[in-house]
Amino acid sequence: MACYTVHLRNRIADPELAREKAVFVRDGWNLAAFGFGPFWLIAKGHAVTGIVVLLLQLALLGTVIALGLSPGFQLAVMGLISLSWGLEGASLRRLALRLSRHREAGLVIAPTEDEAERRFFAEAEGAEAPPPARPGPEGFVPHGTTNPVMGLFPQARGPA
Repeated sequence: MACYTVHLRNRIADPELAREKAVFVRDGWNLAAFGFGPFWLIAKGHAVTGIVVLLLQLALLGTVIALGLSPGFQLAVMGLISLSWGLEGASLRRLALRLSRHREAGLVIAPTEDEAERRFFAEAEGAEAPPPARPGPEGFVPHGTTNPVMGLFPQARGPA
């Protein structure tokens, strides 16, 4: 099971709207961060933090080249930087969210991000978290009959 931290914007006064714009960050290894580093952070919407980290990474590479170290050592340094991105990319994203005035609202343990969202919103509404759906014979996961449109959450204020 994966562990997700939930982040809400501080500037939104309406708690329902803040929950609607919640950001879920999965803890653990991140292949996209490993492969793309600062560009992954920029693509996630954290341009300032991504650019600062990109400049730091370029400065480190420039220092290694200026020292005249062997190409094998330069490759090892870049490999270690990529490895640290893969391991700590989620932590850097949480830092970027904190810097952009998000607060950590909770921790959810679930197998997928969709299940984490379901559990978080069920807890926020005061209901018991629904049990995960079981796959059918063809591998299809049936959607509940209470909500005919997949991906929508029930309205807290009742029907419109």
